[in-house]
Amino acid sequence: MNDPSRILERLAAAARMESALTPDQLPSGLVTRVLTRMRERTGPSLWESSALVALSVAAVVTLVCVLLGSPAAEPPDEAEMISGLMLESELPISPEP
Repeated sequence: MNDPSRILERLAAAARMESALTPDQLPSGLVTRVLTRMRERTGPSLWESSALVALSVAAVVTLVCVLLGSPAAEPPDEAEMISGLMLESELPISPEP
């Protein structure tokens, strides 16, 4: 059976044998962890944000146009409307007695 002090000595010896990292090397797995966290925290891109703003502006403009609409037209004079219809249907127009 291995004595805990013997296990600790073997672990320390293995750590001493491991070469130290050079300044341009990263610990193993660090890049993967950093990239994973960056992907988790990313919000919408600039293009997506701009598209959402443009969609909101277009919706507001459309709503304003629909609500305001065109001004109500005055109803035409009945005599003008009747004579216009008679002209369209080519009926003879007789003067009033």
